[in-house]
Amino acid sequence: MNDMEMEKLHPAFKWFNATQFLGAMNDNILKLLIIFSLISSRGADRAGIITAGVGAAFVLPFLICSAPAGCLADRFPKSQVIIATKALEVVIALLALAVFYTGLDSCLYLVMFLMAAQSALFAPAKYGVIPELASPSQLSHANGLVEAFTFLAIIFGTALASLLAQLASGRYWLASLFCLLVSLVGLWTACQMPPTGLADPSRRIRLLPGELFRTFLHIRHCGHLMLAVNGLAFFWFIGAFAQLNLIGYGMQRLSLIQEESGYLFLAAALGIGAGSVLAARLSGNGIKLGLVTVGAAGLVLAQLLLKLAPVSLAACLAIILLFGVSAGFFSLPLQTFIQAEAEPSMRGEVLAVSSFANWIGILLASAATFLFSGPLKLSAAEGFAHIGWLTLVMAIICLWRSPFMLQQMTSLFSGSKQP
Repeated sequence: MNDMEMEKLHPAFKWFNATQFLGAMNDNILKLLIIFSLISSRGADRAGIITAGVGAAFVLPFLICSAPAGCLADRFPKSQVIIATKALEVVIALLALAVFYTGLDSCLYLVMFLMAAQSALFAPAKYGVIPELASPSQLSHANGLVEAFTFLAIIFGTALASLLAQLASGRYWLASLFCLLVSLVGLWTACQMPPTGLADPSRRIRLLPGELFRTFLHIRHCGHLMLAVNGLAFFWFIGAFAQLNLIGYGMQRLSLIQEESGYLFLAAALGIGAGSVLAARLSGNGIKLGLVTVGAAGLVLAQLLLKLAPVSLAACLAIILLFGVSAGFFSLPLQTFIQAEAEPSMRGEVLAVSSFANWIGILLASAATFLFSGPLKLSAAEGFAHIGWLTLVMAIICLWRSPFMLQQMTSLFSGSKQP
């Protein structure tokens, strides 16, 4: 992708990308601060259960709010939805500060729930506005930038959460002041976006997921689109499990404290960002679904190596980086394909269905984390190995049902053209 192609992106794209970057960073800072605070007060032996509980509190709002969020993104200009949700983020950051200051640990789950509800309302507008700011030939490039900045935000958020927790010496209310500042800056950048158009002003706002079910029925006959939605949901399952499980992995296998373990996800986030950018470059002006197969193979290998590799920080970081790059290859083509294939008049609701499926995957990741660390009493390394084998099984099933994925991978490396 050359510089001329980058310049053709809508001028508002930079403000949008800055806004979503700050939101993603804030989500990760607050989520980790809550986990660190709860582990500090309730004990390191409950780390797996605590991360699973916080993960569940983060996911449930996405299942509840996905239906109205998709309708809002179709009925109102997406720029207005983005500004409103960023204003809500400021209010929630203030609440988080108050809860940390008063020491009401049980209320931290409520704070996480509300922050996730804000993110759920933001998600369809976030992904739905990209096709309004980029031409079809620029979608892979635009999504590559968004994915790269999203995972750059995760890198900064993960690093800053660990750093702020250490600098604050257990005074998490002091660390959360940074979250309030980030939310205010994010609201300002959102306000710099010019108004965007309306997709369907007559769209009814539905609170129950019945509309999502109807949209699901509409797209389930679109085989490749449905496969992309399911594949992206599985990616989020793997990614969420990794983020939750890496804290326990670092504490058990590498003898790190919880704040230090938080840094492990930096390697994964850096890899995902790099993988997304590389996948965008390899895709050019099109969508190369063959990259998904390459990414799946890398994910299987990395997760198995986290159990089999020697106990070494350097080796683990290299494997986690491989995991991230593979995840970027896996997710970017799927996200771009969903945006391109969805009908413009109902793109918001299709993306809401995808978001709903993604968060079911993330909720299942919390359940898997609890199951492995609780009833099954597996180590974090064993948990990664189990998910690795599951990834292999899912990849084989997808290739069996859709051989064109394997054909596209072959054409990708041979240089031949595929429709």
